[in-house]
Amino acid sequence: MVLVTGAGGLAIAAVALRGGRPGGPVLPGTPTAWLDAFSAGVARDSGDVCSRLLSPAFRSAMKRDAHESCAAYYARAQVLSIRVLRILRAGGTAALEVRYWPRGGYSTFVLDRQADGWQAVAIVPGGPLPIA
Repeated sequence: MVLVTGAGGLAIAAVALRGGRPGGPVLPGTPTAWLDAFSAGVARDSGDVCSRLLSPAFRSAMKRDAHESCAAYYARAQVLSIRVLRILRAGGTAALEVRYWPRGGYSTFVLDRQADGWQAVAIVPGGPLPIA
């Protein structure tokens, strides 16, 4: 009986640590949390970036365009410091404009809100987005 109770307690704790979602880790709850998770993932765990933070459609397009898997691409990625220029948000879409430091350059991370958090649908190189 004690063993069954202990196993049940461990299962409940595991679900709680994953954010309450039995199917796996939840997505970041805000665009800023997504950027934090993405930066950490590029530095330490390209598998998490690919399996959790990028949408399936984006991963497919990336594989087609880069001619390699998402995990292989991000395993080679260089970690750069960034400065967030703006976060634009309209409904279930957000755009995070960042500038890389010290080499310069800009990217815009385009995120869509999913049922349990934010996921990237595109990363657009280039300067800041024009405001209409």
